[in-house]
Parts: sequence; C-alpha cells; structure tokens
Amino acid sequence: MNTPDGRHRPDPARDAAELTHEAAAARIHDAHLDRLRQQDSDADRLFPPGPAFTDALVGDDAIRRIGVATEAYGKAKHAADRMDLFHQLFENTSDDDLPGTG
Repeated sequence: MNTPDGRHRPDPARDAAELTHEAAAARIHDAHLDRLRQQDSDADRLFPPGPAFTDALVGDDAIRRIGVATEAYGKAKHAADRMDLFHQLFENTSDDDLPGTG
C-alpha cells in the first residue's frame, strides 16, 4: 500500500494473503505437472524434478528454472500442435486466462 506521499507502506495481512494464494496456485500447478509427466515425456524431460512450482516460491534459481522450463514446454507443445497439454498446467489457477484456454 502506498501513502499519499508515494512511499510504500508494508501491509503484512495483504502480503500473507498473496503468499497464501501463490502457494495454493503452485500446488495446483505441481499436481497438473505431476499428471502431465506421466502422459507426456516432454513434461518429464523439461521440468525440474519434484514440486517445481512450489520450489519456485522460495528460490531465485528455482524461479529461473521454472521459467525456462515453462517456456521450453510451451514451444515444444506449440511445435507438436498440442497446446492443450501446455494449458493443462494452468487449469483452475489465476493463470487460467491465458490466450487459448477456456
């Protein structure tokens, strides 16, 4: 939250709510990724092992890895005309409004 003079004022309640939302979305992404890994070798090959989205909540290197993997997976699914698989990563999250979903 900003004060009238434009300075940022911490809002612990808002920060906690945002983190809770991000953690819930990460768990959903990880569940989707786990399912995709079982049916799509690209998902298994391109994403870091384990709960990659949850790990990205707390580590800069993990954030970079998930970003690179997500981009590579999107390119692979686009090339294979299987964007439906890519969009499955984002179902039931705030990212579900990506173009071509819904």
